[in-house]
Amino acid sequence: MKIQLDTENKTIKLESEVELSKLVKTLEELLPDGKWREFTLQTNTTITRWDYPVIIREQRTYPWYERPPVTWSDGSVHKVRIGVESPRSSYALKAGVFNIEA
Repeated sequence: MKIQLDTENKTIKLESEVELSKLVKTLEELLPDGKWREFTLQTNTTITRWDYPVIIREQRTYPWYERPPVTWSDGSVHKVRIGVESPRSSYALKAGVFNIEA
């Protein structure tokens, strides 16, 4: 299943037919806690620029999420990588277009 996720315009494009249960399961993985419900689904479309800007073949990273930097007691600021084990529900969506092969 080829999905193009546009977090700025809040749209999801599908390039071909997909079983609805599989789509919902995939969307819940990509945008947990029902955040996918804020998006508009565009069907019967061709995903242009498939190689740009980001192609994700395994949902091991979530570049469309942004976690606020963490400030330590010594005043240093660190960014924390978001991975599978990280709870994504408290993160903000980063604006951009992401191509996902699920």
